[in-house]
This record gives sequence, C-alpha cells and structure tokens, in this order.
Amino acid sequence: MRLGHTLALFALILVVSTGISFLGYRYLTHAGEYRSRNMVHLSTTHQLLETLSQNPVIRPAAAQDLKGLLQIADEQAHWCLENLSGMERKAFLMLGAAPALEICAQAIDETHLSLQILEPMLDESTLHMVGEGSPFSRNLQLRASVSRLQNLSLDFRPLLDGIEDRLVWVVRSGTAIASCGLALVFLFLSRQLIRSWRMLNKKTLQINRMSQRFGAAMGAATDGFAIFDEQNRLVTSNERYRALSHTDPDAVKPGMSLGEILISAVAAGHYALEEGQTPDDYVEAYRLRVEKSDFRLETQIELSDDRHIISRVNQTDYGDKVVTRSDITSLVRGEREQRQTAEALKEAKDRVELQSLRDPLTKLPNRRHLDRELTRRLNSETVTLVRIDLDRFKKINDILGHEAGDFVLCHVADVLRQHTKDGDLPARVGGDEFVVLCQTGTSLQDGEALANRVLKAVLEPIAWGNKRCNFGASFGVASGEPGTIDSSELLSNADAALYRAKASGRATVEVFTSEMRQEALAERALADRLQHAIEVGEIVPYYHTQHDARSWELAGVEVLARWEHPELGVLPPFKFLGLAKQLGLEAELDGRIFETAVQQMKDLTERSIFVPRVAFNVSAPRIMEPGFLETVQARIPENRERFAFEILESISCEEEGDALIFCIDALKDMGFLIDVDDFGSGHASINGVLNIAPDAIKIDRNIIFPLGESERAERMVASVVDLAQTLEVKIIAEGVDSFDKAKLLRKIGCDILQGFYFSKPQSYANLKLNLLGVDQDRSAI
Repeated sequence: MRLGHTLALFALILVVSTGISFLGYRYLTHAGEYRSRNMVHLSTTHQLLETLSQNPVIRPAAAQDLKGLLQIADEQAHWCLENLSGMERKAFLMLGAAPALEICAQAIDETHLSLQILEPMLDESTLHMVGEGSPFSRNLQLRASVSRLQNLSLDFRPLLDGIEDRLVWVVRSGTAIASCGLALVFLFLSRQLIRSWRMLNKKTLQINRMSQRFGAAMGAATDGFAIFDEQNRLVTSNERYRALSHTDPDAVKPGMSLGEILISAVAAGHYALEEGQTPDDYVEAYRLRVEKSDFRLETQIELSDDRHIISRVNQTDYGDKVVTRSDITSLVRGEREQRQTAEALKEAKDRVELQSLRDPLTKLPNRRHLDRELTRRLNSETVTLVRIDLDRFKKINDILGHEAGDFVLCHVADVLRQHTKDGDLPARVGGDEFVVLCQTGTSLQDGEALANRVLKAVLEPIAWGNKRCNFGASFGVASGEPGTIDSSELLSNADAALYRAKASGRATVEVFTSEMRQEALAERALADRLQHAIEVGEIVPYYHTQHDARSWELAGVEVLARWEHPELGVLPPFKFLGLAKQLGLEAELDGRIFETAVQQMKDLTERSIFVPRVAFNVSAPRIMEPGFLETVQARIPENRERFAFEILESISCEEEGDALIFCIDALKDMGFLIDVDDFGSGHASINGVLNIAPDAIKIDRNIIFPLGESERAERMVASVVDLAQTLEVKIIAEGVDSFDKAKLLRKIGCDILQGFYFSKPQSYANLKLNLLGVDQDRSAI
C-alpha cells in the first residue's frame, strides 16, 4: 500500500507537471499570436501616421483609407480581448496579463475616438470648414489620437515579453519537474522496466509533441526568437531571428556561440559599422554591452542597407538567454523623415520670416517690420512718425510705365536712407507710401525738419532714360507718448496730417494738431457706427426731383444717399462714403440704398404715383468691383427700364478700357439705363461718351450756374445739346436754381431739368407728401 501510495504520488506529480508544461506551451502559442497581432497593430498605426503626414488636409478618399486602417487596428485589439475563453483569461491574469488586457481595452476606446474624429472627413463639404472643425485641425486631432494608439501598442510589447518570460519559466519548470519525476519513477520501478519503458516512451512522445508546438509557435512569430544556453550557445531559433542576425540565415546553426554568430555576421557586412570602426572593435563593444547589462539588455542596432532592429536579451533563472529581435526600420525611417521635415520647415519659416520683414523692391523694412518696432517703442518712449505719400506717382506709372514707377520708388528709398539717421527706421508701407519712425528723442519739430529735408530732395527731378520724372510728396508728422496712444492711433494721426497736406495743395508738410485730432475722433466715431447705421436703416435714400423741360411735370428722381444720424442730423455723402469704402461696406451700403429705393418707388406706384425714371450715382471703379453686378441684379429684380445709373468719372472709360465697357454693357443687357454725369466738367470726354453710348448726358451744374450772365456758358450748353441730338441721347441739366434759367434751358433744347428751383433733395416721406398733396403743374409758366 505504501509503495502504491508512493507511485500514485509520483504519478500525480508527473501528471501535474506535464499538464503545466502542456498549458505553458499552449499559452506560449497564444502569446506568439498576441505578438503577431501587436506587430500588425503597430504597423497599422505607423501607416496611419504616414498617411496623416502626407495629407495635412484630409480629403474623403484619404479619409476612407484611414478608416480602413483604423478598422484593422480595432480588429487586432478586439481579438486580444475576445479570443480568450473564461479559463484562459483567468490563467493569463494569473500570469500578470491584466495590464496588457487593459491596454487592449484602451486601444479599442482610442480607436473609436479616432473613428469619431475621422467620420466628418468622409464628407466632401467639410473641406471648406474652418476653426476646430477644419480638415487641418481634425488632422492634428487624429494624429494625436493615432500617436496614443501607437504608444499603447509599444507599451503592450514589454508586457507581452513579461508574459512570455513567465510562460517559458512555467514550461521549463513543468518540464524540469516532469524529468525529476521520471527519474524517481525509474528508481522506484526498476523491477517494472518494461512498464517504465512504455511510460517513458509515452512521456517522450508528449514532450516531442510539445516541442513541435513550441517550434511552430516560434516559426509563426513575426519577431526573431532564439534561446541560448548558459554557455551562450544557440539552442534553438526561428527563421526570423536567423534573417535578422546574419546576411546568410543558413549560417546561423544550433551549437554556435553568440560570439561566433556575431563575428560571422560582422564579417559578412550584416551590421553597419561606424566610421573608422573595425569588425573586431564592433564585436568587442557588443560583448562589453552584454556583460555590463547583466543579460537584461535592450539595444537598438543598425544593420546594413539602412535597416534597424531592437534586440532584447533576458536570462532565465537557469542561465539560459532568451533573445528576441524586432525590425523597426519603418519606424526609424519615419521618425528620421519627420525630423528632416521639421528641420526643413523651420529653415523655411526662418527664411520667410526674414523676407516678410523687408520690402522686396526697395529693400526697406516693410509694414510688418514697422508695426513690430512701433509697438515695441511705444511701450517705453515717445515716438515721432513721418508719413509720406508720393504726388503724381500714378501718372508716372501710366505715362512712363511701371519700370519707371519702380525706379522712382527705389530713388525715394535712397533719399530716405540719405536723410535719416542710424536710429531712424524708414519703411515702405504701401504702393507709394512710406513712413519714417524717428529715433528716440526726436521731437515734432525735428520730425518736421526731417520731412522738409526729404521733400526738398524729392522735388528735384530725376531722369528715367531720356525722360524726366516729375513728382512730389506730401508729409504728415505726428507724435505720441507711451501709455496714451497705440500704434494704430498714431498712424491714423499721421494719416490725418498727411490728408491735410494733400488738401492744402500737395508737396507740403503738415504736423498733427488738436484740431485734426478732433476731426479724426469724429471720423472714427462715424466709422464705428457706420455698420450699425446700415443695419438699422439710418442710411436712407433722398430724392432730387427731375422735371420735363417743356411741361414741368415730374420726369424722374435722382437717388442720393443720406445718413440720418440720431445726434448729428442728416449727413451728406462726402461725410461717410469714403469711410464705407475704407471699411469694405460700400457694397452693403449700395445694396441697402438700391433695395430701399426700389421698394419706395413700388409703394408710390401702388398709390397711383408713377415716377418714370430713377437714377443712381455710381463711379466707374465701383461698377468694376467684384460683386457689383450681382448686387444690382439681386436688389433691383424687375422694372429695370425705369432705373438708370449715372456714371461718374467717365474719363475712366479711356483709362480702364474694355473692363469698364464690359460692365456697362452688362448693365444694359440687364435692362438698365446709363447716363453720363457731370459732362463738361473735365471728368468726361467725347470719346468716353462714344464708348459708353449712354441714354442721357447730364450737364455739370458748374456750367449751368453762369447762365444768364455768361454768353460763353450759353454757347457751351448749346454745343452739348447739339452733340446730344447728334448722338440721339437725352440732355439733363442740373443746378437749375431760377425760373429764367429753366426757360433758357428749355429754349436751348434740354429735355430734363433738375435743381433747387424745383426742389431740394428730400426724404421719402417728404417726397410722398409733396407728390400727393402739392400741385406741381407749372404749365402756366
């Protein structure tokens, strides 16, 4: 009985140890599959980062590719959690796999987050989004999420190595226990040799099967895997390890020492040696690293042909070394490319930054450089500015060409360099605009003196080829104390002084004064309120009536913009049209005037008051602005034959050429009438009238005013009327302020009369009241 109990005990030990070994091999196979899935996941995240790097703005096609890669990564993470049975999960948790499984769960969550970020990019419409929802912003968010996925994948591998180490230990322990059990069984069962031999044969078969499974697991692993004994001789390895350890994988054979394999591989050129390093030096350096590491070594190694691997060496309690090698070539190359790209971008940014602070033509500092320096100085010191704008520069461009214009600009830049001091900063801030930021301590008087010196030098004619370039300049000087003014306000003050210089005859110097400050503040207040005024309807149309020269009946109205300011009263156009243009509100203002006037004319029609003709003032440059034709077409949708556009500055017909004629023809095609305004004032020309082919010519009021006192004015009006009759267009005379002039103009042959004799510009309410309640029939005259 005692022997039977002993045999049963030994049998139990053998069964347990064998079961442990079997499970260890089985779980080692699982670990190999986990490693394979991990490498797929790591490779997928790397592909994702490469795709994101190549597509800073992700389009739907690239987004679809990224989605496919994310789904592949998601499948790997799901497999890691779902492949295990309940018992296997408990076994893995006993082996310390909880952190690894937690990483898998985190990877699934992160993958879902990446898919959420990516989902909007599949839609083509998101390409035009800005801000946080823009494709570029989502690229950055997705890149951060994928980087976290890659870090999770990299963190998973060391945990898997630990699990494999424990499995190897379990396998070896189980095998060792089984071997000890067999030895004891042989001692105790010497009399039952045949039975023992059969048992041994059976156990040997089991071990062979487990060895085959272990070999299959090693062969399936995507990383190189090898075991060295305590003498550092190769026990076993997979094909991947041999390929990563030697240019000729067949040269790596069991029984070879680690040193022999290394020496052979170095001699075959498998490893990349540093410059001047011999193969012996390389082998010695590697040996020293292994010794110092106490066989706990993780080394990144560069192979020939720019390949890179990570080699890990772990020693078991029995002196064996488990070596794994992973190919990280794509990762290293990707990181290197990213570094090179970052360096190239930094160099390009530095070059652009340097170029962005200098005007390429004159080599003077530009507006950006000036703004930086001006802001810096205003923080701590009094600053004096000289603002310069060239006079008659456009004529040089138009007559002599842009090369002559560039020559003049460079000449002015040279003048500024000659007449400024080391601490001064001359800058070109616009087409023909310059600013001198004077050195510290420069007073307003000093700035004015500098401006006068530069003006004197600029007024000296210069030669371009065999022609003289005559031009001048206007100067505005302003100063500001730190803490009391910002750079924008100081520049505005200098602008105000400059405008005063231009208004006083050009080629002069003006210093900013308190009077100008009040004007600037008033203008700024208007500018601040203008957008609101347009939105709430403070900008309204006023109407100046036009009358038939024979019957005195209403022939039409001219629409004039007025600002009904709640504090300043009714403001004329010159107070706010320039501001609207500067603020980019001209189109919005025009649209409001057009739309309001059209609606009010419609209201009059519904009251049985028909206005035959409605004329709007518009400049030639405004007609050619992008969006003007679309604005007119949208705001005046019907009855366009009643509406006319009075073209100001029609001389531009000759200057602008086909572009203006095209826009005017487009207005005619829409059904609108075209008038030439201010004819005879110098703004219009006969050639311009012929090019426009208008429906009416409007004689300038400055020609009408002298009628009755100047025979020359009467002859001029008669000539214009003859010209109009020759061209078969109507004549409109404005500025009619007396009964005698009205009769004279009717006698000369004018068709329509307009002026204060008939009415002053009036609001819609007054116009409606007058047309409804006042008898304007002057047929008795």
